[in-house]
Amino acid sequence: MNALHKIERYLDDHLIPFDIVAHPHTQTSAETARAAGIDASRLAKGVLLEGHDCQLVAMIPADQEIHLGKLGLDHGVEFSLADEKSVGALFSDCEPGVIPGLPNAWGVEIVWDDALMSKPDIYLEAGDHERLVHVETRYLREMFDDAPHCRFTQPRMS
Repeated sequence: MNALHKIERYLDDHLIPFDIVAHPHTQTSAETARAAGIDASRLAKGVLLEGHDCQLVAMIPADQEIHLGKLGLDHGVEFSLADEKSVGALFSDCEPGVIPGLPNAWGVEIVWDDALMSKPDIYLEAGDHERLVHVETRYLREMFDDAPHCRFTQPRMS
């Protein structure tokens, strides 16, 4: 099963309405937002983090960056960014370099930044470099189950 099918099944199983948005091939979240014609604050970006004996994906708005110290203090773990090899091992059915917008569909723990709730709708990576999954923000809490959340991002430095 490819990544998009896994995401579609997860959303269907949770009765969450969604649509798929195609865009030209991109490599970065900033390029993706531009190509899809959306503001980067409406694109949820996954970042794989590693801590002592754990891995999790931090879901953040694409116009933000993680403040690792704040996240670590809030969760009592010192985190670092995982490498591409770790991303590929966890999400082998995704295209290289892509962390899907619903990592919990893969059984991967997540933490999400509260800033994701600030927009009426959100776009999630579909597992490749050419499609996004579009959902209303009110469904985020349900999609992310009872995953921990707090404010741990800051505006991206250009």
